[in-house]
Formats: sequence, C-alpha cells, structure tokens
Amino acid sequence: MNAPRSSWPISSRYVTIINKLFQGLSPAQISPGHDEQRFWQELLSLEPDRTFLTRLLCTLSKDECLISHKLVLHALFTVCTVFAADRKGKETRGHAIDTLSIMLHTVLAKNLAGWEVMEIFANSVNEADRVFMEFVGMIADVLGDNDAPEALRHQVLQLAVVFTCSISQLSPGAYFLRRDLFPCIAKVITSPDTQRFTFEASLLLSILANFHKSDAARLNPYLQRIRDTQDTELMRKICWAAGFALDAAVKAYQEISDDSIPTFSKSVGALFTSLLPDRALAMQPLDVPRDFLKTQPIEATVSLLPVFEFLFFNPLFAQVLVDMIHKPSGNKQSAPVPPLAYNILSLSSYVLTHASSSASPRTLAYANLALNTLLVMSENAAIMSVFCKPASSKEAIRLCRQRLPLLPVPSSTRAPICALLDCCVLWLRHNLHKRLEVYTFTTCIWTCHRVIWYLQKERIRLEYDWLELWKAVVDLLGFLSGKLDSLVTTGGIERLVQETIRLLDLALRKADLILPTPTAVHEFIYEVVRSSAVIRKQTLLLESLGQPTSVDRGALLRSDSASNTLSRILSTAAYYEGKLTFTGTRSAKDAFRTVSKDIEQNGLHSAHNADDTDPPKHAEDVVSFIRVACTDGLALMS
Repeated sequence: MNAPRSSWPISSRYVTIINKLFQGLSPAQISPGHDEQRFWQELLSLEPDRTFLTRLLCTLSKDECLISHKLVLHALFTVCTVFAADRKGKETRGHAIDTLSIMLHTVLAKNLAGWEVMEIFANSVNEADRVFMEFVGMIADVLGDNDAPEALRHQVLQLAVVFTCSISQLSPGAYFLRRDLFPCIAKVITSPDTQRFTFEASLLLSILANFHKSDAARLNPYLQRIRDTQDTELMRKICWAAGFALDAAVKAYQEISDDSIPTFSKSVGALFTSLLPDRALAMQPLDVPRDFLKTQPIEATVSLLPVFEFLFFNPLFAQVLVDMIHKPSGNKQSAPVPPLAYNILSLSSYVLTHASSSASPRTLAYANLALNTLLVMSENAAIMSVFCKPASSKEAIRLCRQRLPLLPVPSSTRAPICALLDCCVLWLRHNLHKRLEVYTFTTCIWTCHRVIWYLQKERIRLEYDWLELWKAVVDLLGFLSGKLDSLVTTGGIERLVQETIRLLDLALRKADLILPTPTAVHEFIYEVVRSSAVIRKQTLLLESLGQPTSVDRGALLRSDSASNTLSRILSTAAYYEGKLTFTGTRSAKDAFRTVSKDIEQNGLHSAHNADDTDPPKHAEDVVSFIRVACTDGLALMS
C-alpha cells in the first residue's frame, strides 16, 4: 500500500495511530495483545485532530480511496457508525460522529459515482444495503432520542446534512428514503431543547424531499409528509428560523452598500462630511461594483428552499406565514426581525436586482427560486388577502436601492403587494442581457398577471406607482423585438412574448378597476399609445417565432389567442392615435392632455370580448435548485 504523506509532524498519539492505519497496518499490528474492539475504543477515546485528518483525506486520490485505502476507510466508517449508535459511550460517540463527518466531507468531494461510494464505505456494492442502513438507522435513533445530549443530536443532524448534500442525487441517497426520518426531524424542530437547530433540520428535510423528485416523487416519503402534515407548530418554527436567516442575507447586501432612504439628518450629515478637505471630491457610488457581489447572496439564503417547498405543497403553510406577520420575532435585547413574509420580499429585491451582475449559475438559480416563491405567493388567496391591505408604518418593507434607476420612495403604510410588484420591476429593469433568462422572465410576467387578476377580481384599486411597471413591461417587449437575433437562450421567447401581451391586455381591460385614480388610468393609456410602435413589432415577432408545422396543439391555441389579444391592444392604441392626429398635438404634454380629456368624456376605449375565467396556476417546483442547495448547505457545515 502507498504510504501516507509524511510532511506533517507526528505530534500526538491520535496522529500516530491514524498514520499507521493508512500505512496499511492492522489494529493487531498497531496494538499487539489488544483485541480489535479495545483498539477502536481507545482510538475513539482520543480527541480527533480534525485538521490533520482533513488534510490527510483531502490528499488521497480517488483511485487511492478505491484501491489502496479502501479497507481502512470502510473500517473507519463502519466502526464509527457502531460507536456513534452506542448509548453507553460518552466521549467515543462524539468523536465517532466527528470522524464520520470529516470522512464524508472529504471523500465524497472526489467526484465519485454512486457505486464507488458503496465500494469505499461498504467495501462492496453487495454489502451496501447493510452498511448504509445501519448508518441511516444510527442517525434516526440519535435524532429521535430525547435522552441524548443536545450537542450530540446537533452533531448527528449536521452529519446528516453533510451526507445528503455531498451525495446529492447519487444512488446511496436513496437509503434515506427507506427509513422515514420525518418524525425525528420534526421532533428536533419542535422540541424546546433543540428548536435552535431548526435551520439545519429544515434544510435536511428539503434536501431529502428533493432527492430524485422529478422521476421518483411518489416514492419519496418526505414529499408526502410535507404535503400532509397539519403540524402548525412545526411550520411556525420553520418560519421563525428562515426569518432570521433571510434577515441576515438582506443585511449582508446592505453591509456592502448602505442603500437606506436618506432622511433630512442623514443628508445634512453627508453634506458636512463631503465638505471636509479629504472628502471634498469623494462620492459614494450608487451602483455596487460587481466584485463586491461575488459572494452574494450568502449561503444562509438556502433557507428559502424549505419555505418554498412548504408554500408550494402544503396549503396550511400559507396561513401560518401570514398569521406570523403581526407576531414579532427576536427578543427584548435585540432588534426585532421583520416577519418572514416581508423578509422574502426584501431579500427578493436584492437577489433580483443583482442576479445578472455576476451572471453566475448560482445567483441566477437564487433569482429563479425567489421569483417562483413570489409566484406561489401571488397565486395564494390567503396571502393575497393580507398583502393587499395597508401595512402598519412600523412594518415597512425595505427594498433594494443599490442600482439606478431607483424605485420611487414608498409610503410607510402602502400594501405589501406593492413591494412584490416592485421586485418584479427590479428583475425586468436590471436583467435584460444577451444571455436572457427566458423562463425566469416568464415567471415574473406570470406573477404580475396574477396580481392584476386578483386586484380586478376583488375590485381593489391599488395605490401604487403603476407607471414604473408599465414602462418595465414595454421595455421588455422592446428589448425582445430589437435584440431577437443576438439573444442566447434555450427557447421560450414566443411564450414570453405571448404572456407579456396578455398581461398588457388584462391591465388595459381592467384599468378602471385596479388603478387608484383617473390620472393613473390616463398615464397608463398614454404609455400604451406612446409605445405603440414597440407593441406593433410584436406582430412580426410572433410571426417569425411561430412554427406552423408544430404538432403541439396547446402552442397553436396560445399563438391564436395571443394574436387576438395583440389586436385588442393595438385597436385601443390606434383609437387614441387617431384622436391625437385629429387634434394635431405637437408635444407630449398636449398628447397626454388629449388622451386624458377623451377618457374623461367617453370612458376608456378598449375591447372587452375576452375570456375572463380564472387563469391557470403557473407555479412549478424548482427541481433544478437542488445542486445549489447542496453546495451551499455543505459550505455552511464546514
């Protein structure tokens, strides 16, 4: 066998024994006269040298793990599993779990196939069932043992996260589906002694629920448990933990650049500071340099995944989420944490503003998760009912103001749904790039459509800066028609154009039901007329994107519907363009006055021959996010 690296000094008995094991010596050769059980007992009684063991295992190649060091890795894994399960052990249990965690963290990082994992830790694929089920059984037993020390249960919880995040979608992960760990995970979350470990426990639950979700969802007990549970205390604890994690994620963005809304005292202070000799020419840049955003969002943002899973699969969770809006988190000694529902909106604004700044797959994956979460919220009547009511001035939702153009300064009591729409505006504004995230843009448009549909259904005239949304939607259409030939996408442009046109059509037909004032209606119609050239280009765009040979009947029906919808919009625009031509207006101010006057005299001119049945729900599961979740979950356990 290959000798281990000898560049580290032998500084302890623990290091000496581990070195000899990896040199190929057996327990009998290392400790003559002692039986094997006593040997392992004495080794695991020693405090593990985590730095040494981590470095040693990191330097082993995949081939060394599979061939020359397979026996010792298998022995350590099985022995540590046995000692970790032994309730009579004190120090040995914790040391065994530490050793398992280091082994899994380092060895599973070597890009192994599923069968290779079984070969290394079980010595052969044939022994994998026995070895890994003992490992899973140990985790389940310790997590569910109320008599086990809290620190030990926390260690095992983190060990389970390390394994599931490291194994990701490889076949050994299926062993966690054979034994349902939901009861013991839920016990960790709801027990007063261990509820502070809810972050890791809820992350473990969501990772397990995502194991081969797309092709084996019916076989996954955790998905079914999430769907069926009625445990509101469990849900409240998950909301509580996620609220703290997302609040930290928001503060991480704000620490990079203070984007708080200026007050009079802050403005005066900044003026005097700028007049100092060494600061006279210094100005704080508004747009954050891209290099500062490489580490954003922080790994704790992964807590949004369990929130999404429960929102998407369990109808009761939404009610728990809104019930907690008026229940402050935190304690008397610390500043209260905003409700989770508001933290989701706040975090989404930062993620969506900066998603394309680094254009990394990770940041775009978080943007997709954030927008899908907003879509699920917009499709939930319980959430929308609360979001459409004015908020308390003490519960203002802070949104990102780190990139130009800035959103208008919001009132302190505006309805939370305004913040949700602002998040959509931020995505539309700041992510129009050659490599277009078509699906995420479509999700954004669906979210806006759903909000407007809910407002008109409930006859809610929303006080909101609607012009910002109309301009952002038109800019999207202009970008698509002007840059189509140079876009790098995986398809879906036609669907995006169709859904955006439907959004404009719905807003036009229901403008007098959702907009707060006649002036808001006049501004919207004028924006449509002003942008009529861009809207007309969508006819040619849809024709160029259409595929007459397609056998997808649904696509053909959508195309025909979009054409009719576009005709209604253009009919409205043409009507008011005719009025402008007739009156001979020469300035934008006169044009706006003419449009406003006609609407006041004759009402809003728009075609109403449209189907106003409830739109289908578009929210989908975010299966693709699991890779990012595993990477960030593993980083948090380091």
